[in-house]
Amino acid sequence: MTAFCGCCASLVTGCYGCHGRHDVEKREATKLTERLWFIFVLLVSFTSLANMFFWLSAVNDSADFNRDLAEMTGLWWRYYIFFMALSCALCGYAALLLIFAFLHIAIGQQLQLHGVHKIGIILDLTLSIALLVFPCTVLGSSSLWHFVPQVLQFAGPFLHLVGVIIMTGLSWFVAGGMGTLQRKGLPVRDVALWYFLALLALYISPVFIRSPCLLKYEELPPKPLVFAYRGAEQLAPENTPVAFELALDVYHAHGIHTDVRISYDGVPYIMRDERLGRTTNVADVFPERYADHSDSFTLTELKQLNAGSWFITCNPFGSAGKLTETEMIRYRKQKIPTLAEMLLQVEERNKTILFDVRPPPDDHPFHEDWLNITLQTILDSVSGVAEDDVNFWQTPNNDTKYTFAINTFDERRLMTAYNDIPFFEIRSNATLNVTTNVWTVNEDWLFSLFWCAGATSISTSSCQRLRTEDAPLWQLSPVHFLVMWILFDVVSFVWVVIIFIIQISSKSRTKPARPQESVRLTAVREHVARDARTEL
Repeated sequence: MTAFCGCCASLVTGCYGCHGRHDVEKREATKLTERLWFIFVLLVSFTSLANMFFWLSAVNDSADFNRDLAEMTGLWWRYYIFFMALSCALCGYAALLLIFAFLHIAIGQQLQLHGVHKIGIILDLTLSIALLVFPCTVLGSSSLWHFVPQVLQFAGPFLHLVGVIIMTGLSWFVAGGMGTLQRKGLPVRDVALWYFLALLALYISPVFIRSPCLLKYEELPPKPLVFAYRGAEQLAPENTPVAFELALDVYHAHGIHTDVRISYDGVPYIMRDERLGRTTNVADVFPERYADHSDSFTLTELKQLNAGSWFITCNPFGSAGKLTETEMIRYRKQKIPTLAEMLLQVEERNKTILFDVRPPPDDHPFHEDWLNITLQTILDSVSGVAEDDVNFWQTPNNDTKYTFAINTFDERRLMTAYNDIPFFEIRSNATLNVTTNVWTVNEDWLFSLFWCAGATSISTSSCQRLRTEDAPLWQLSPVHFLVMWILFDVVSFVWVVIIFIIQISSKSRTKPARPQESVRLTAVREHVARDARTEL
């Protein structure tokens, strides 16, 4: 057993400080500088954990993140997966160092962080901070940060339970270490006080949890209608006829939510980007105009471009490898559709249409008439639709873009909102007879939040998955949550008290002899030894 413990101690010491077995036997006190390094490792662990939590929370908008970087660099790649994997690796490294540091303390070994790890932990902190500020400083946008409080609202009740379990388990080590701290002259009462204050804060934290999923079971709103954002863009090239067909015919989306621009000769067409390079072969067909604005091309020129091959080449969502040869051939033949072609395709299926019209540049021939051109195209393309049947409004927080809606699902006024809309605002809109469409909602947990919040519809790139959801991932009545909260807190508190009583009682029974008693025992042993030598 002693040999096994020695091997474990050597393993811990070797991983943290790269020292051998002979260093384990020294039992020297930890230096002040090494204690500061331990605090630094602790801080880096929390920073890297926050960094990883951020990137895992914002995965809903990973496609937009990739698009933004592709437009900046001119190279399409799955950037988000790289940043998320890097954040997980940084958190894992810091967490392992912290675990080995705590094991050092548990077995009573001297803390001595190796120089390589010191460089590594500084680099970990630098990269973690860089990854946290990257979306704001480089992309000029903080649109990913709102996912952090949303994840906390979704997972808050479960994070509370996990925190209670962890703090309750730590009570054994806190109570067990009090005797050691007391013998070293450290303020035991302060340590216990901080532990119980943290535990108390955790006990009352559910007071601040405001999750839409905490509502009575009979008050659950109807499931939001699913709009396919730019078609089934995770499975087919975005904003192409095959993507619209797949979303409407195979996955039965309620409608299409897409983007419209005005060509140089005044024809509305389907396109999101201001540049054609990401989703077409414009560099091959018009190499000298590769960087020109999308609206500077006439419809004839746009129709010469291929709008599907990029999906197979870049594989932006990892789904291109599952395509059959027939599907690949069809995808490679996709062209940029006009608004009239898309309207006909959706009208044949009696579906709802939402689209955002993006204004052309100032030097465009139809810069002043783009709204009227769009409206007239709708009236000419959709049979039986009068001007009063077409609703359009200026997009919130955007001074130029307008959203059009045709064949909406009820007579209430429709409002589209980005996925950072506060949940209470959705419910306020409902009281004003306004329905809310939220874009884009791609993750199951976010879909559950907006479902419970009362969103009437959502626009998603994952229509193939969200359409099969029959209920939110979780829903709990406030009464049941209150009972669960109190029960866990009471059981935890009783357990902590019992553990402290057991540990303190155990320490008192094994209390070492006082200095006076040790002196007496030593004198007796010396006297006995002297008598034995005299007799000899």
